Amino acid sequence: MNTELQELLCEQWCADVEIGEDSAGMRLSLPITEPDGDAITVWIKKIAGGWKLRDCGSTFMRLSYDMDVDLLADGQRARVLEKILAEHRLVLEDGEVVQEVKERNLGAALLGFGQAMSRIGDIKLWTKARVASTFYDDLRTTLTDIVGADRLLSDYIVPDIQDASTYPIDFAVLGAPRPLYIFGVPTSEKAKLATIVLQRLQQEAHVFESLIIPSDIESIGKPDLRRLMNAANDLVDSSSSYQAISRKIRQRL
Repeated sequence: MNTELQELLCEQWCADVEIGEDSAGMRLSLPITEPDGDAITVWIKKIAGGWKLRDCGSTFMRLSYDMDVDLLADGQRARVLEKILAEHRLVLEDGEVVQEVKERNLGAALLGFGQAMSRIGDIKLWTKARVASTFYDDLRTTLTDIVGADRLLSDYIVPDIQDASTYPIDFAVLGAPRPLYIFGVPTSEKAKLATIVLQRLQQEAHVFESLIIPSDIESIGKPDLRRLMNAANDLVDSSSSYQAISRKIRQRL
């Protein structure tokens, strides 16, 4: 029975692997699919003692359809990417996922390679879900691009305010005529907290400007949003509104 099952699986799996060739070399379409139904493709090349597997940049190309792949350079997504690559013993070479394997390990390596490409592809789902930790990484990247790393402070504590450590500021921009405090707001709970911090600073007669950047303004409860709007100087509708964020910040510098 075990032999029959092995033969059956070998026959079906082999039938599902399509082998072709293009300008990039020998191409294998694996019996593992992307969410859109397309088979995961791996290009292989014979080398001394084994094979070299690569994706010819297809994994990052697919990611670029749904997210800015530059976000993989640092932050939480970068750490997840590094973990996936390390677990599957893969490396990145000029945007390509690459692995060198011995001849006897080719079959298992191909399945592992396909699994890794599928896992990397799932990183784009983080963008749609707007996971809180990733939201702040993305926002920091946006703000750094606008004002420069040397002018941006994270988790800023306002000096000369009683119990100031209880009222941290997500981001402070240095060099403005008035201190500019920026709050990232991915949830209604954070909207409530930002309102409390702003009201506390106002009670202390602290002079400053504030900008609210929600993940998506529609995701904030209306009562929480109204209170936040009354406490803040300005806001944008979404953290993806780069031009609006840039304009509102530069107006205050």
